[in-house]
Amino acid sequence: MTVASTPTTRRPFPLLFVLGAALLILLQALHFSHVLGIIQKTPLGVTAAVIRANITPFAWCAYLLFLLGYLALRDRRSWLWRHSNRFGMCWLWSVPAWCYFDWMNFYFMRDPVTGLRAWEYHNLPPRFEDRLAGYLVAFGAIAPGMFLTAEVLQRVGFHKIRRPAQSSKRKSEISVSDSQILDYASPPPKSKSRTLLPLSVLILGILLAPIPILYGTPLSNLAIWVGTWALLDPVNFWLRRPSIVGDWLAGRFGRTLALGAGGLVCGFLWEFWNFWAGGRWTYHLSFLGAWEHIKYFEMPVLGLFGFIAFGIETWTMWQTALLLLSPFIEGERGTAEDRYLQELACF
Repeated sequence: MTVASTPTTRRPFPLLFVLGAALLILLQALHFSHVLGIIQKTPLGVTAAVIRANITPFAWCAYLLFLLGYLALRDRRSWLWRHSNRFGMCWLWSVPAWCYFDWMNFYFMRDPVTGLRAWEYHNLPPRFEDRLAGYLVAFGAIAPGMFLTAEVLQRVGFHKIRRPAQSSKRKSEISVSDSQILDYASPPPKSKSRTLLPLSVLILGILLAPIPILYGTPLSNLAIWVGTWALLDPVNFWLRRPSIVGDWLAGRFGRTLALGAGGLVCGFLWEFWNFWAGGRWTYHLSFLGAWEHIKYFEMPVLGLFGFIAFGIETWTMWQTALLLLSPFIEGERGTAEDRYLQELACF
């Protein structure tokens, strides 16, 4: 008697994952070969010089391919294919979003003693037209890089970090992909905390957001990384957008931690790529005192904590922007996967 064999589902070849990893290795090999002076007189010398001058945008694109490939490998289908408009819109939005922080830094946060800002750029092309392509790539990759890193962290376990569900609370399930189902606890019933917490956060935002403009020193950049989040997140909550406040009230803490960790991971990568780059940036945080000189590459070690807040705040700004952009992108039309975007997703 013959037994019919059961067809097996083949996992697709992880093209983006392999391509991203290979590009990261190749870029770093050429970059460090140029830094060490062992490739300048070879046929690859000019290519290596261009890569060194622009290592941050080049490496960031490779890193994004790596993350997109990992999500496709995990889901058994392409994340980018399902959310192509969302990804492209976020890329374009990320450019003016970072320009907001640059605007605050260069116009309002000059040190009264040294005349330096909290961060300064070096060795950039003198003409704006020559810098524009670099801006579109380097600035455009900022938000997608942090959000996709956080999305990966959510998938590997951060989504489980939550307040233990009470037996009286309803639990639901959201299908995330063909290979994964995440459960979540429904929001608690209306209570004083649902009014008090977002209102308190909003008041904090009203107090912090004007500080960089009213007291323009590098010290005031501490307010930038919290003030904008505190100002916008309660608005997102009240308008039924995904929000940090809403997550906290529902007992979900994984997304907050994933976004903070995503910002920190990207911060480590930014500073690593920046240190030997041609076009680069440096920091001037004299208010840290002696701690300013204890560094991870160019960034004072204490300043790395700012990347945690930066990841959370940028996501909050993105959710506010989606109030206007949501009709034009996927994942905002009431489908089952939209519920995942509402409750757990970091993009």
